[in-house]
Amino acid sequence: MPYTSGETPAVGDYVKNQWEQPGTVTAVHAAKGGHEQVSIRWDDGGVDLPSASASEFTLLSRSAGVIKGIDTTAISNRESQPEEAALQDDESIGRANRAVQYGVVPRMTAKTMPGLQLLTEIMNGTQPAPPIQQALDFRLVQVEQGYAAFAGTPKFEYYNPLGCVHGGYTAALLDSCMACAVHSTLEAGYSYATLEIKISYVRAITSDTGEVRAEGRVINSGKRIATAEGRLFDAAGTLYAHGTTTCLVLTL
Repeated sequence: MPYTSGETPAVGDYVKNQWEQPGTVTAVHAAKGGHEQVSIRWDDGGVDLPSASASEFTLLSRSAGVIKGIDTTAISNRESQPEEAALQDDESIGRANRAVQYGVVPRMTAKTMPGLQLLTEIMNGTQPAPPIQQALDFRLVQVEQGYAAFAGTPKFEYYNPLGCVHGGYTAALLDSCMACAVHSTLEAGYSYATLEIKISYVRAITSDTGEVRAEGRVINSGKRIATAEGRLFDAAGTLYAHGTTTCLVLTL
């Protein structure tokens, strides 16, 4: 039996279940009781699960080659190869060679991880990157306890009527680095919400500026309120903007 959307299952398909959890098909098995069986590797955790009926899943996209660190050609031949040789371990594949998946980390997954672990897995591609990073083409490049850095390249598409990059781009990068610096200090079971953000613009950014880096550092992280500061600068160290944020610590 095919997916709920009607397509025939194939290795490498990107699917979701009825609870909106996405994953990649790692193997297609012979039908049982008229239902074709598939094995799934979930995005959240990267765990291969026992086979289930294809009719429980909806096809999101269909691609070939390496998906989320899975060599689909090898997987299709897994009947004649040891399982260890059929799947490449995610950690052995460089971040640059792994296609970025965008989405939202499931709440139940986020709830079990300290902030630093969650952000590290997003940076490494184990967990999906937030869609805002795709929209504005920036990325998390470094995270430590109380520190987070994002990098991006300003584009002409981000220009305002004054002929330079819109201040919202700068604010997005500074908001991200400062808030994630706060997030990196939180234990499992906690999240945050931004209460206030203040940005001071030092000089205009254009498409000729080149890659910029936003670094956020925690000033104070309390049980209910946390504060952080951030700086945005280019490859030469020229400062373009700086800011501060106040975040409310929440229980998940």
